[in-house]
Amino acid sequence: MVPRPSLSLHPSQGVSLGDSVTLRCHVPRLVAWVQLYKEGERTFKMCKDTDEEDAVEFYLDDIKQEDAVKYQCQYRVLEPPGTSEKSDPVALLVTGGDTKESRWLRAVSP
Repeated sequence: MVPRPSLSLHPSQGVSLGDSVTLRCHVPRLVAWVQLYKEGERTFKMCKDTDEEDAVEFYLDDIKQEDAVKYQCQYRVLEPPGTSEKSDPVALLVTGGDTKESRWLRAVSP
């Protein structure tokens, strides 16, 4: 059985709307590809990993209110062949809306 990945957000807090965020999918070994799923969308991003890194990074630029959803990642290995379960979801929360309050993005446990 292929171990389940974990997904983390960097930075984990204190990111203003319009800034960039990195979603890091932590995988236990060399993988053939990694997918990032965005809640509410059928599409996903795919990243092939040929390095011996233990994580694959996805970058989200210019954070907007519609990015405030849950994300999950999943990976596939070639030998032995297998696909992991999806990671636990990581939620991006935006507070403050269009008011004069501070607007921040942070990771929240599912």
